[in-house]
Amino acid sequence: MRHTLLILATFCSASAFAQSPVINNATIDTSGKQYQGNLTVNQAAGDQQQQANVRAFAIGHEASATTQVRQRLRTQVDPAIDARSSIQGDAFTNGSGALGVNQSSGASNQQANALRISVSAQPQSIDDSVLMQQNVALLNGSDPTDSAPGHRQVTTSDQAFTGSRGVIQLNQSAGVGNRMANTLSVRVVD
Repeated sequence: MRHTLLILATFCSASAFAQSPVINNATIDTSGKQYQGNLTVNQAAGDQQQQANVRAFAIGHEASATTQVRQRLRTQVDPAIDARSSIQGDAFTNGSGALGVNQSSGASNQQANALRISVSAQPQSIDDSVLMQQNVALLNGSDPTDSAPGHRQVTTSDQAFTGSRGVIQLNQSAGVGNRMANTLSVRVVD
């Protein structure tokens, strides 16, 4: 009798220990309307995603705003993934300011938005060291493979982002191993 209960308990608990399937659909619907100022959104569905929205502002006599983003993945994933990323409705409409959106579905995707604004009394020359600091480095340790089976879809509504003003940085991907970066650097001499 005890052995039967033990076996029955083992079978019943096996489903509790099983991992749930990875969901590879990312959807933003009618979000972020009339944003003002600095808005950053990272949305990821799937497995092993890396996303960054980085902002640097500097004001002063010799001000200099810099950013640096490093992302590294060293894992292998199954490339046969169905993935879907979508921005629907009137998301991010009629806003003003700096908007950074990273949306990803699938596996092992890397995305970065970097914005630097400097207001300084002194003009500054841009040499190689400054250009290196402004670089966004996306590093991926896996080698590309042949095209993999799977259905990937990225959609953006024709109403999304309408009427917005300022800086809009958007990375949107579906699939495996995508690497994306948006960088903007502005220097103003006062």
